[in-house]
Amino acid sequence: CLLCDQAKETIQHLLLACPFARQTWHTILDWLRMPIQAPDQEPTVMEWWLRAKEHMPLTHRKALDSIALLVPWMIWKHRNACVFDNAMPSIDSLVDRIKDEARCWAKAGAQGLRVVLPTSWDVH
Repeated sequence: CLLCDQAKETIQHLLLACPFARQTWHTILDWLRMPIQAPDQEPTVMEWWLRAKEHMPLTHRKALDSIALLVPWMIWKHRNACVFDNAMPSIDSLVDRIKDEARCWAKAGAQGLRVVLPTSWDVH
């Protein structure tokens, strides 16, 4: 895996099991104050997502839907930047990009994200 240099790169490892991905998930879920555990060894993002929704307050489920799409997409884009553009893996950089993209999604109409984004972020 290009991001952690600890395991063979598979989609399950890259998006869920990789220490780089796990730290990214944890940081984003903590930032959004989502009361669920970050994915770890689940077989797929979909299985984690469906299980996490069961434990999520109704008011936060649409936000989780957005995050469950946004985070893997941004991890994949970051991985591709490292492969094709010789970027260096950086959790801080990735987290900042995810936060910026979440704000853009909220401004574009992702209502669920508006509920969980910090109030200091002007997305209304």
